[in-house]
Amino acid sequence: MKDFLSIGEMSSLFGLNIQTLYYYDSIDIFKPRMREMKNGRRKYEFDQIYELATICYMRKLGYSLEEITKQRSTQHAGSALESLKQRSEELHRQWKELISIDEAIQRKLRFIEEEMNQIHTDEITIRHFEDRAYLVIGEEESLYRQNSFYFYPTIAFYQGEEKYFGAYLYPSEEPLPDHVRKDQIRRIPSGDFLCGYHLGSYETVPATIERLRNARPDLDFEDLTINFNILDQFVENQSSGYITHTQIRILKP
Repeated sequence: MKDFLSIGEMSSLFGLNIQTLYYYDSIDIFKPRMREMKNGRRKYEFDQIYELATICYMRKLGYSLEEITKQRSTQHAGSALESLKQRSEELHRQWKELISIDEAIQRKLRFIEEEMNQIHTDEITIRHFEDRAYLVIGEEESLYRQNSFYFYPTIAFYQGEEKYFGAYLYPSEEPLPDHVRKDQIRRIPSGDFLCGYHLGSYETVPATIERLRNARPDLDFEDLTINFNILDQFVENQSSGYITHTQIRILKP
């Protein structure tokens, strides 16, 4: 057994980059006990492997370097066990959050794939939809602060000069995610809708809405227009490639 290990041997033993050990030294979290006088090479005493093992262990548990420094300065068996319990609770919370996000992403993927399979951009059709659930996001000023905007298909509602947003809970028949509160949910009532597709940036959506309404002067329409983003900025780099499904409810005679 060697009395001392070089920085290269220590990094190899733990699978760490040498620069990581240089950094640990610079911030006083893990320093070699000896430096050679001639060349300043770092030498770690063999028993320091247990110290570095503890740091690596805590990093794998998700502790920051600042937390590790604080924890090690006060650590004893009781506090270490309590800290492990707290870390376990935090990891479990993060795990549930990640699972919830993944469920939302899977919903969005299924929505995009299903919609892409039935797109005919030059067609204007009448389709019937059962009621559909969505989360209220609100106006554009609050859009980018809402997690649901990033993980669910976005719905843009146009009504006169007003525009507001929702996050489509696709498909509606699936159990709702745990993080969704019932008071956040609204529904688009079932009915017959005049449907078409908008290609391009969102700034030109009103022109598509007008084109659809003018295409069927024989029908009466609700003032509200519902736009489901299929290909948006998260999956299409160029705004010219955005695809939006535009739907206008047909009023009964």
